[in-house]
Amino acid sequence: MSRRALLAASGGVAAAAFMGGGTADAESRGYQNPVEPTNHPDPAVLFADGAFYLYSTAGSMGAMPVLTSPDLVHWTQVGNGMPVIAEWSVSGRHWAPEVMRIGDRYHSYYTARRADNGQQAVSVSVSDSPAGPFVDDRSAPLVGQADEGGSIDASPFRDTDGSLWLLWKNDGNAVGLPSYIYLQRLTDDGLELRGEPQRIIGMDQPYEKYTIEGASVIVYEGAYYCFYSTGEYWNDSYGVCWATAPKVTGPWTKQGNGPILSGNEVASGPGHGMPIEVGPHWWYVYHAWEPDGQPSGRLVWLSRLKFTDDGPVIDGPRVQNPFGPIVPRRT
Repeated sequence: MSRRALLAASGGVAAAAFMGGGTADAESRGYQNPVEPTNHPDPAVLFADGAFYLYSTAGSMGAMPVLTSPDLVHWTQVGNGMPVIAEWSVSGRHWAPEVMRIGDRYHSYYTARRADNGQQAVSVSVSDSPAGPFVDDRSAPLVGQADEGGSIDASPFRDTDGSLWLLWKNDGNAVGLPSYIYLQRLTDDGLELRGEPQRIIGMDQPYEKYTIEGASVIVYEGAYYCFYSTGEYWNDSYGVCWATAPKVTGPWTKQGNGPILSGNEVASGPGHGMPIEVGPHWWYVYHAWEPDGQPSGRLVWLSRLKFTDDGPVIDGPRVQNPFGPIVPRRT
């Protein structure tokens, strides 16, 4: 049943409010998608100070929307986490922030439009709190790649040895060039890059259409997994694929015959999310459109991520989910 049909059958506004908030007991009664029924593209999640924080592409809340939740299901608006933008950027195109705690501060790796050439670029802003305010006092972005269309979709990664890395995508599809997922080492303070960037994943499969983007890396049982999105984000060609490697620098090998998360009768164009481990299980937080063309934007969805003998499986998209995140109680 589509979300629109479910709302109609359940009684309009009251049903919409219930679906947006999920359920009170995620362990026993599960939850309903979308977990956040408002426009929050490119969501990324951090657990900090006993709560989950969600960051998304700029919208009605400002350059860096921030929400918080106790359980990944019930979300509350915090506000604009970056009220003052960097001097090298212009307003309106702040995209896909991902936040990592480094030392006693929080680093947001984000995308914004450059004032000098109009391209998108990646930079880093810093805050004492996961809620912000995040400040980027750089005079130039961290990554630009002007000759490759610009740079977007930064994702920080801390390896098992403590080393810090940054993934991003050159914005090649914006100028008719190929797009690649790049990787480069970060300095220990997370504020600068060191060494040389390397292309770790390109477009070479028949199911990869238009671009690849939104990469995120985790380690599971000693293997490295990169989840990334491919397709046109505005339609059903968009979905999530994966690759694996023995170490973060590769070599990366794509697996499977296509996306492990794709659109269906309840959600269109799911993708550009990230995995997060909660208690004994993994979850994938992502955005998706409503399938019937309603102008509601990209809503926040949550699906279980499982690892099988054949690789990772994302259980969704589905509205009704009988099993929710089990958040360890703090003692």
